[in-house]
Amino acid sequence: MVLIFTKVKDYIVVRHDAAKLKDEQLKTALEAVSHYPEYRAQSIKVQKELEEKIEELKRSQDANTERLKIMEESQKKLERNKLRDRILQSYRYFTDKDRNPAQTWNRMEAESFWELIGEYEKRDGNGYVHTVVIPAMNLLTVVEMNELLDDENERSAE
Repeated sequence: MVLIFTKVKDYIVVRHDAAKLKDEQLKTALEAVSHYPEYRAQSIKVQKELEEKIEELKRSQDANTERLKIMEESQKKLERNKLRDRILQSYRYFTDKDRNPAQTWNRMEAESFWELIGEYEKRDGNGYVHTVVIPAMNLLTVVEMNELLDDENERSAE
């Protein structure tokens, strides 16, 4: 009987401890569930704060992008104006009958000029450079460097 009593007692104690542990776990779970609305509210608050900060960063990024576009356009315009000025200097010099009576230029000068035109067009240059300058420059005769040197040597010999 004592042996049976001891075994029953041990069994009841183990069952009691297991039930007590289960009750503790259930109590912890119920407590966590009862705080769910509070946790959810915190989560929503953090999510809104993050969304606001992301939106603020997006607005800042958009503003920076717009400033960069304006700066790039300004730089492009400045370069285009410098190129147009150099093109017009060449145009005035080479098409002036007093300064260039033969209406010629050498290959190096011609290539340099046409490269300027190419750079000018890359920067959206247009207008009278295309309607006045280019047609006039196309009328000039390209003279090879050795021909120019021969002419100078003949003039020196005279």
